[in-house]
Amino acid sequence: MIMLTLSRRFAAVAFSALALVACGAAGDGAGTSGANPSEANADGELGHVLGQADAPLTIIEYASPTCPACKYFHDTVKPTIEEKYISTGKVKFVFREYPLNEIDVAAYAMARCAGDDKFFDVLDDLFENQEGIRYAAQNGVVKTTLGAIGQRHGIADTATFEACLSNSEIRQALADTYATSEKWGVEGTPTFIIDGVKHNFQGEYTTAEGFSKQIDAKLAELGAQ
Repeated sequence: MIMLTLSRRFAAVAFSALALVACGAAGDGAGTSGANPSEANADGELGHVLGQADAPLTIIEYASPTCPACKYFHDTVKPTIEEKYISTGKVKFVFREYPLNEIDVAAYAMARCAGDDKFFDVLDDLFENQEGIRYAAQNGVVKTTLGAIGQRHGIADTATFEACLSNSEIRQALADTYATSEKWGVEGTPTFIIDGVKHNFQGEYTTAEGFSKQIDAKLAELGAQ
């Protein structure tokens, strides 16, 4: 069973970071770390995909729905990436769950339970209501808040919501996805794997302009601009 418990102290700390500070330890390490570029797709179909399967460049994001930096990226940077690169067939974007706390686990279980075609809709809703989830956590009613979000996406009642949280196949899928982060040395969120190289949420990766510059450089290197 997933226990939705979060102390008031932890809730306050978990949501007090500035939007541009990565959650966890990702912002403390080096900006990049290497792997063979061919390994960017080596984890099979794990994750949730936006864009064309044969796009020349793959970007993987590890993220948490309760992380303010992830919300900042989702709201401020990702729309530009979607418009300029994902919708034009230049980038395949793979979102992978990296839960930082039990609320994240429950939120992701709910998103998966809603169905593959609704995953990103639920994710949008979770980021849009991050502040509400924060206050719900501080006041001990986070389960009710997540349940209300689930209802907007077809999880009709409490029994269905509880079944989502306890579904062993969903829990295993989350564990398998999380396990892929070990290969890349992910320590916080958001973290990006671009063509087999890890990039933390710092420097140019915190702005739409800077992120676009890095994508353009990589596409040029691949001869895919």
